[in-house]
Amino acid sequence: MNHHHQMIAVAVVVSTLAGNSLAADAEASSSPNVVLIFADDLGYGDLGCYGATKVQTPNIDRLAKEGRRFTDAHSASAVCTPSRYALLTGEYPVRANGGRGVWGPAPVTSGLIIDTDKVTIADVFKNKGYATAALGKWHLGFGEGTNNWQEPLRPGPQDLGFDYYFGLPVVNSAPPYVYVENDRIVGGDPADPLVYLGRGRHEEATPITRIPPEASQRTANMFKGAVEAHKKYNDYTVGTVLANKAVDWITVNKQQPFFLYLATTHIHHPFTPGERFQGTSDAELYGDFIQELDWMVGQVIQCLEKHGLSENTLVIFTSDNGGMLNLGGRNAVRAGHRINGDLLGFKFGAWEGGHRVPFIARWPGKIEPGTESAQVICNVDMLATFLALTGQDSQSVKTKDSVNMLPALIGEPTSPLREELVLAAHRPTHLAVRKGKWLYIGAKGSGGFTGSKPQDHAWGGPPAVQFVGGINSDIENGRLKEDAPPAQLYDLEADVNQTRNLHDEFPEVVKDMSTLLATYAPPKRITAPGQGKAAATIGAAKRTAATPSARSASFDFESGKLEPWKVVAGEFNRIIGNRDRFFHNKGEYNKQGDYYLTTLETSAAAERGMDKQTGVIISPLFIPAGGTMTFRVGGGGGPATYVALCTADGKEVQTARGVNDQLMQKASWDLAPYAGARMFIKIVDKSTAGWGHVTADNFQFDAKVLTEFPDLRKNSVE
Repeated sequence: MNHHHQMIAVAVVVSTLAGNSLAADAEASSSPNVVLIFADDLGYGDLGCYGATKVQTPNIDRLAKEGRRFTDAHSASAVCTPSRYALLTGEYPVRANGGRGVWGPAPVTSGLIIDTDKVTIADVFKNKGYATAALGKWHLGFGEGTNNWQEPLRPGPQDLGFDYYFGLPVVNSAPPYVYVENDRIVGGDPADPLVYLGRGRHEEATPITRIPPEASQRTANMFKGAVEAHKKYNDYTVGTVLANKAVDWITVNKQQPFFLYLATTHIHHPFTPGERFQGTSDAELYGDFIQELDWMVGQVIQCLEKHGLSENTLVIFTSDNGGMLNLGGRNAVRAGHRINGDLLGFKFGAWEGGHRVPFIARWPGKIEPGTESAQVICNVDMLATFLALTGQDSQSVKTKDSVNMLPALIGEPTSPLREELVLAAHRPTHLAVRKGKWLYIGAKGSGGFTGSKPQDHAWGGPPAVQFVGGINSDIENGRLKEDAPPAQLYDLEADVNQTRNLHDEFPEVVKDMSTLLATYAPPKRITAPGQGKAAATIGAAKRTAATPSARSASFDFESGKLEPWKVVAGEFNRIIGNRDRFFHNKGEYNKQGDYYLTTLETSAAAERGMDKQTGVIISPLFIPAGGTMTFRVGGGGGPATYVALCTADGKEVQTARGVNDQLMQKASWDLAPYAGARMFIKIVDKSTAGWGHVTADNFQFDAKVLTEFPDLRKNSVE
């Protein structure tokens, strides 16, 4: 897509909501530049201009003094990856993945989770001739299907409208601990490639920067090789590297309209501020990291001023979600800092502290300085807002999830621009909806983290509320009351801190809000709570002995080998299993014959499976004669674990999955529509969470099996 940009930098430091947009006026200025600074895990109470007293944020406070501060801004999700999905696409993350939604952080091996055909905020600017860049944390995946980390890392940012990318491919707490520039690993060497090992093999991995325990959690490296690339990445210099990149890029592109998306790693754990920032705050390493973030924002502001760009630059600062009560956050709280102010809850949860974030917009001459807005705004609104800012049709967005908030940025609307807002927690059960003053959550609790012990990395829920001195009518002594209502209703006009659940007092409002929420909710899973085992048993295939097939084609794996199938992405330690009993309940394995395909097992002697293995396995091509293919499939029932029937060009035309149970289910596909076509079977495991595996066995059908495979250089193997 094309570009047409001039100066209006929108520095958006996103702290749960990337809400900012140039005014209707904006288009009248010659192609304003936009700088969007999207902070990571920055809570509602983490800035001086939002009430913090234990940290100093003069540069961000200056943006608020010279611009507009929003008090009811939100991220569409309380989780990093889905929040970024919403920001870039203008679509609620609940709609992603074919309606199954994106709910959690993208795993290390995730392919790009945004369809390259979708219009993004970068495309909006590119279509008007702007230069576009994404700097910093990406965490939306690279490649198709499973990312094997082989260059070029495509599709990626450059396939979503960004001319240039530099940054951390995942997050500062997860490997690989290297920088990526465009689609290449910085410092990469073909003679020493980056090789994914998976979990549990960190002793073989390339060494990384040492950090102290008080810096909070960081996942051990899962990669070997790329020694020089790893050396270029130092946890303590990331802030300086990204600030310098932003300054350099603006300087190079100052003569043309530009859009800069700066996604900082600050203040996501581990807390590793540069040496000159250590000990400078009154909120431990957590506060020091905030103050380094403020310095980064100052570098961008000074660069704009130096080149005379401030007047024609819209700067938006916000966060991807609320603050997190990890070790760093807890230490800050003990020091007297309130990471989410007095709001209830934290990152990952549906309570306000999980998704209500700082949102500041500055545009000299367009936005009245020192003003405040109570308009409900969300990072999902940036697409429609930027369309309006650049003189394009903001009503052209297909889902209508994105609302043009430009009038709220540069004007003083007398009525709400947004009628309702959908807000996602980590758990789909806790999807929430806002309408006017009402917020409705369709379940008890927050739907986020639940840790409460000293050794737990992520605290959340009632114990965390008690730790920070919060109050909620459903909570007593750090626990949910047994008689707490089954869902939650809050009047945010009267009670923004959610001290009182009004569910039982306003049944008609609950009914209306529940009906509204149902229009957005993802499809129900096959297994309902408490009914999983029964459902799994009803649909389970019976264990049978190996018998000669009556069909002309069969994949039953009774050779004890994967061939003629092959692994095309990822790595599996023991792809063909022959266990007689399940790992957990020692029940009889309902296989056909002795062998089956599995993405769970690590060795013949293993006492437990490993859901952390991910990858893609495919069959050779075959030409169906028609009829029905029968098989059995078990394991996870989620969107990231499944078996697919594919055409030769990689299109998935049928899928099947387990029901979150070890029992393999009976499955079948009608092959009549594909008679005479070249087809193949694909098994996908992109999940590292619980039930993040697939088992499959005994594919029986009528077809001519070929000796060739689909051309994976051209075809998708998602």
